[in-house]
Amino acid sequence: MRTFIGEYLKETDAGIDNLQYTRTYQFGRDWYSQAYGGILEMMYAGVGAEVLYRPMNSALALGLDINRVRQRDFDQQFGLRDYTVTTGHATAYWQTDWHDVLVKGSVGRYLAGDIGATLDVSRSFSNGVNIGAWATMTDAGDDYGEGSFDKGLYVSIPLDAFFTTSSKGNTGLAWAPLTRDGGARLNRRYQLYDMTGDRDPEGYWDGINKVYK
Repeated sequence: MRTFIGEYLKETDAGIDNLQYTRTYQFGRDWYSQAYGGILEMMYAGVGAEVLYRPMNSALALGLDINRVRQRDFDQQFGLRDYTVTTGHATAYWQTDWHDVLVKGSVGRYLAGDIGATLDVSRSFSNGVNIGAWATMTDAGDDYGEGSFDKGLYVSIPLDAFFTTSSKGNTGLAWAPLTRDGGARLNRRYQLYDMTGDRDPEGYWDGINKVYK
């Protein structure tokens, strides 16, 4: 699981980080879905699906994802190890009116099979930079890694800051005091809440204001 991070870094100089097929579909005015399969991240491959309910002009949204994944070989090519797990979460999103702060609360099953919840709080700035922090508590106890509590910080920077052409892509980094198995989540590349950002009226008017300033 996540405590094998050293093996993944040691065993390969040029691995496959992501190679997946993804299909999205809007099956109602406020309902969105996606299904995906392949190499989903550095350590896991498999299949999964996500559903999101996000009404227009609403500060609230609800999502559900479920994934069946298998651990990859340390060389990060196409081989797989024996460990398989079903993981997924129900997530509530609240876009507050206070300084563009987004609060996300998730409950579900993590990669070690432990059950728990994650609270994620982030803030978006007018230049597109996003800074946030998260904390997770599960029933893992001391069976995995360093126990049942995990936490970390992250920052995301839009690629527009580095190039002259417009892009919706971003890059970033994350920091956690310890890499542990308890409370570990699948690092999904595409999430419906991020993909449906145009449903947020504040984001639309912020863009208009930037154009006319």
